[in-house]
Amino acid sequence: MIQNIVIGKPLVEPWSLISYNKEDFEKNDKEYTMFTEERFLPTLLVNAGIVKSKSEIKRNKPEFWIILDTLDCLWVKWGKNKIYIIVGEKYEF
Repeated sequence: MIQNIVIGKPLVEPWSLISYNKEDFEKNDKEYTMFTEERFLPTLLVNAGIVKSKSEIKRNKPEFWIILDTLDCLWVKWGKNKIYIIVGEKYEF
């Protein structure tokens, strides 16, 4: 079950926001962390397996119908699941 989502390139190393140290992140938290470039919150929650469909989000939590496009760290709660999201800069190719 995904517990952390890292979007783009954060200003600091993700492990510094999620774990006690880098070794702790590699050993305990990395397998529960999803790295992505997707910024539309409903798509993130569906891809992470938290919600079955985007329409379920629109129907039950319309305030989650957002695009995460500013640098931020936030908690999102869906039922008993609490997800920590780190929003970083967009990668420049």
